[in-house]
Amino acid sequence: MERFIFLDFDGILNTGRYQRELQTRGEMGRDAIGPLFDPQAVDALRMLLERSGAQLVITSSWRTAGLAAIRDLWQSRSLPGEVADVTPFYLYGAYRDSLDGEPFMGFTPGCRGLEIAEWLARHAEPDVSYVILDDEEDTLLRQASRLVRINPETGLTPEDARKAMVVLK
Repeated sequence: MERFIFLDFDGILNTGRYQRELQTRGEMGRDAIGPLFDPQAVDALRMLLERSGAQLVITSSWRTAGLAAIRDLWQSRSLPGEVADVTPFYLYGAYRDSLDGEPFMGFTPGCRGLEIAEWLARHAEPDVSYVILDDEEDTLLRQASRLVRINPETGLTPEDARKAMVVLK
């Protein structure tokens, strides 16, 4: 069975704790791409990927740079796993006037839950296993049991990764 991890960056891999730690040490908290990711959060993601065999789909606003840029980021920072895709981005919403080939009809505001639902409708089987890792509850009601809400101060922890494994089964 396919498994997917829908991953936000800010608050999940880019943490308040790590940015303050870097500042205290007098180190730059960013590179040419953006804020540096917390090594502890990256290790927790590595553990989750190794144990689940899930594929990554990026939901972070960083995805607006495009899939190629996200994959370059992943490679340049030696991050775990591979990025399979990014969700559609509807900051200002999208309008659908037909149900042909589209999961929604009408105005769909920039809700990550809707973006995830659209990605799943286009790319996954109906019974797919997935988890959403985010520091906000920007999901649909039917996705609530799939959300592991992350504390943006600490980012993804081993405990969060274990919770995600339970969701992925």
